[in-house]
Amino acid sequence: MKISNKLFNDQQIRQFSNNMEDIQKIQGKISSGKNILFASDDPVGAVELSGLNDVTTRIDQFLKNADLAHDRLLLMDSTLEGAKDIFMRCNELAVQASNDVLGSGDRQAIALEFDELKKELLSISNIQDSGGSFIYAGFKSQTQPFQINSSGLIDYHGDRGVLNLQLSESRLVESTIDGATVFQDIVTSAGVSTDLFAAIDNVSRSIRTANSGVEAAKTDTGIAKVTLSNQNPGTYAFSITSGSKSVDFSLDITGNDLSDVATAINAANLDITATLQDSNKTLKLVNDYGYDIELGKVQIPNIDKSQETPTSFFTFQPVDDSENAIGNPQQVHDFDQTIASRLDELVVIQNHLANQRAKVGARLNSVERQKDIMNDRKVLVEKDVSELSDADLSELVTQLQSMMTTQQASQKAFVRISQLNLFDMIS
Repeated sequence: MKISNKLFNDQQIRQFSNNMEDIQKIQGKISSGKNILFASDDPVGAVELSGLNDVTTRIDQFLKNADLAHDRLLLMDSTLEGAKDIFMRCNELAVQASNDVLGSGDRQAIALEFDELKKELLSISNIQDSGGSFIYAGFKSQTQPFQINSSGLIDYHGDRGVLNLQLSESRLVESTIDGATVFQDIVTSAGVSTDLFAAIDNVSRSIRTANSGVEAAKTDTGIAKVTLSNQNPGTYAFSITSGSKSVDFSLDITGNDLSDVATAINAANLDITATLQDSNKTLKLVNDYGYDIELGKVQIPNIDKSQETPTSFFTFQPVDDSENAIGNPQQVHDFDQTIASRLDELVVIQNHLANQRAKVGARLNSVERQKDIMNDRKVLVEKDVSELSDADLSELVTQLQSMMTTQQASQKAFVRISQLNLFDMIS
């Protein structure tokens, strides 16, 4: 009987222990709200739940990548808009500077503003994202991409790398554009390669060059000498004004020979005598009555818009009766060559920046669509996870109450049985 009693007691204790473990499991599910706490609870469901959790983790990473791509692209869009505004201002200033009403002081002020615009563009090109990476440096994101060298020119220190971000299992997006593509790879309408910084320098230099010359030169002595620096053979246009008379000329000129110019002026009704000096390279103009002589409205043919400084211009030098120079000689330019020719280049750059911004905008739209897709997908996965893992609390509470009632009844029965002897059981 002792062995039987012991065996009975051990069995009951193990049963009570198992029942308590089941109760604790149910209590754990109730407290956590989850139906699967351990793989043993539902092996098949646990495997499925693990797969769904992996999908959720991937989706979360895709969404993080999308946010990063969105922030980078948004920053690029903003900087490209800023660069475009800079060149719109450059265009306005170039048009303003080409106005013959402006004096040298006005053009100098405009040239100084170009210097500030270049500094602003340099700041934009070296913009960093929230993580401190230079967005226009390619793969060298920790290196400042645009730096001023010892010659005062701006060099690119980045590379051609493009940072890609994974937005889904099958979708990559380019979250950057390298600085060389944005700020350097530009071909003008004349077929000349340039960059944004050089373009600003070119316009600024043209304004300063124009500022050193004039659109029209005049002498009040009635005597002047004229020479021509001619690197653009073709038809030259200009006007000669003396007293109340003015004549417009259009002549084919090759080299520095002004013979045809002298012939044309002498044939005109200007009361001016034109004589040739210095092997026909210098033209002496004398008004018969001592009236003022003015040279202006210069138009130079075959303008090379890639030229940084004018290569063709008239030099006008007032002299006295003894041919002594009065004052400094003046270069009479064609402003189309010095300033206005740069307007085409500025338009090309504005179009280039607009194209780059359109590229960024298309990527932004793609990122936003992909974010919407991933968010919708996440909702569906979370629903599947919920259906698989969320506990039915009402059912579990009912089950727990039933198990606890059964446990209590079993315990009471065990206590009573364990107190009986053999004779009690027989009777």
